Amino acid sequence: MRTQIVPIASIMAATAANNFLAFAINVLAAKNLGVEGFGIFSLAFSLATLLGVFGDLGFNLSMVRLFNKYQADPEKQTYVLGSALGFKVLLLIAVATVSFPLGGVLARHMGLDPGAQGLFAIALFTGGLLFIWSYFQSYLQAHRLFRHLAAYILAYMGLRSLFLLVAYRFSSENPMAWLMATYTVPLVVLATVGVALKGWGAIMVAVGRPGASFPILKELLGYGKWVAISAIAYTAMPYVVRFILAIRGSLEEVGIFSAGMTFALVFSTLNTAIRAVFFPQVTAFQEEQVRVFLARLNRIAPYYAVFVVFGVAALGLMQWLLLGAEYRTALPVFLVTSVALAGVIFLGFRTMILHTLMRPEVDAYVNVIRLALTALLAYALVPEFRAPGAAVAYGLPLLIGEGYMSWYVARRVKR
Repeated sequence: MRTQIVPIASIMAATAANNFLAFAINVLAAKNLGVEGFGIFSLAFSLATLLGVFGDLGFNLSMVRLFNKYQADPEKQTYVLGSALGFKVLLLIAVATVSFPLGGVLARHMGLDPGAQGLFAIALFTGGLLFIWSYFQSYLQAHRLFRHLAAYILAYMGLRSLFLLVAYRFSSENPMAWLMATYTVPLVVLATVGVALKGWGAIMVAVGRPGASFPILKELLGYGKWVAISAIAYTAMPYVVRFILAIRGSLEEVGIFSAGMTFALVFSTLNTAIRAVFFPQVTAFQEEQVRVFLARLNRIAPYYAVFVVFGVAALGLMQWLLLGAEYRTALPVFLVTSVALAGVIFLGFRTMILHTLMRPEVDAYVNVIRLALTALLAYALVPEFRAPGAAVAYGLPLLIGEGYMSWYVARRVKR
């Protein structure tokens, strides 16, 4: 276990640095693009992220799991890696083929000018590149090349920083330049290098033996269905809110909502780090350990509440000072979403027990319902309450869903 401390710490440090850069990118984009420009940039980024999540299809977790399952059969491990990458490359080609016409359809549907077609086309292509980048990360995890993974994450950060400087110097008021500099071009470089160095041989083996590859592909799809449903629904929630804001509100309101969420996502980043550390331990608990764990959570709840109050106050002050008067109306969005995400973090310790109980479908069903409720609330609240209404539409289902899963865990553990 001690031998893993350094590589795990290096991955956490690299991820934290890259997340901080993403935070800085959003702050700089908000200040340089203005409210409307930042709104358009946020829509394009949302589209890319959503497509990246949809295109994963739960493959990343499934690939790592099946790679370990077949550790006594290296040939099947190669089929697992090759089948997953081959499928994702085909998806990327399909996305690239339809990106430009589909970008135009999306721009017209949202009432944007024709210039947004190219931006949305680039966003769709960027989402396709995320298929390959996420595969590459899972490949390194499967082989337990943690130092390599940390190095590639830092390389991603370095490329984004480099191209951001270029975009900032020559085209600081163009949303497409910001998207391409901070996501598209770095992902093209990493995807090309990753496939060339790590994945091409596995693809060739999988293509050469389709009779052996198709059953593996079927197993990948079957294992990942609950993971995919849950991840897609949960990830889609804030982006669906943005799209409804663009249609039922305005681009300015999308910018306001995105600015408020930028600071609230500090809690989301904290949640990701906590789950990465505790999830493997919690899911290995026995029945009595689960009860002890839940009792400890109850005892630390007041201390966590104090931490949240101070954290929200500090981040709210930062938003007030950094973004300036143009974004002061984003403060209610930040307050609502940060409190919701902070609550989800704490309740998430309890709901991790769902996987200890081997009930991942509960998480999937709840997230699908949360997504539907978010869309309905946003559609109803946005015309009158604008960005703050969108924040309520996002935050309330988050808390309700996590609260229900927490209650479900408590009921099952008492049996």
